[in-house]
Amino acid sequence: MRASIVIAGQTEVQHLTRVLRGLDVDDVWVLHNDLGDRYILDPVPDFVVGVLSDDDLSGGTSPKPFSNNDVALRVGLAAGRGVPALVIAPPPIQAASPDPLITVVACEVDAHQALTDHIWAFTTTLDLLSNPAPELPERRLKNPDHYLSELDRLDGRGGVTALQFERLVGQILMEAGAAVVEAESQGQADQRVDIAFMPSGGSQDIVLVELKSGRLTEKRLRDAEEQLQSFVIERRAKYGMVVYHDVEGRPLSSRRTTPLIFRMSARELIQRLAAEPLAKVLNDAVVEAVGRM
Repeated sequence: MRASIVIAGQTEVQHLTRVLRGLDVDDVWVLHNDLGDRYILDPVPDFVVGVLSDDDLSGGTSPKPFSNNDVALRVGLAAGRGVPALVIAPPPIQAASPDPLITVVACEVDAHQALTDHIWAFTTTLDLLSNPAPELPERRLKNPDHYLSELDRLDGRGGVTALQFERLVGQILMEAGAAVVEAESQGQADQRVDIAFMPSGGSQDIVLVELKSGRLTEKRLRDAEEQLQSFVIERRAKYGMVVYHDVEGRPLSSRRTTPLIFRMSARELIQRLAAEPLAKVLNDAVVEAVGRM
């Protein structure tokens, strides 16, 4: 259980509390007028979430308990007392963080999955920073041969199932230092990604992963890239990666780049992570993808 405060109007609160409770944050205090201001500091919450509104920009006339300045004032007060804060800034609002304890993300409040991703990234980062892994900044795969053997073993069992491949790639990313969340169990198969992760505990960049295995074709991988691109844009992730494993062992590198997306075989991912930290592997893959455009 984690104690949090939501600073927002009543409509935004419904979306936020649904997401927070889905992330097992069930001790939520809501502020939507100045009568609740005492709760910002007594008792002290673990974190604060504030929501800005584009009504202030568009000249909306509907009554609103808190203006954007009111939200910013209360978020700043919390940060000044050492409480981390997340500010949701729906486009077209452009806001920058005035304090290291304040994280600003561009996200529509009613975009449920995007909001879930960003709040998950924020709360997970808080957990990782309070309990850091000693070798987190430069972690590499200690035993890449083990994972390469696992790929071969899955092939030998009559083919790699989607679930087996997802678990294996998730293990690889976590050993490399990523904070990983597996696919949502609900929803249609074509409405979700397989894995979302942050490269390290000090980062809130969200990377989405689509996994493909079996007897693959260029068209199947290309379709996966295009679908993943739409998820990256919708969920405001940093970028997406298609990780594939062809049972015939064929290299199926991208022939052309899909913006915000790069492709890599599971075997290559393992080999790269054995030599370089995850953040560098990702950055190099992005640079290589851009170079093909």
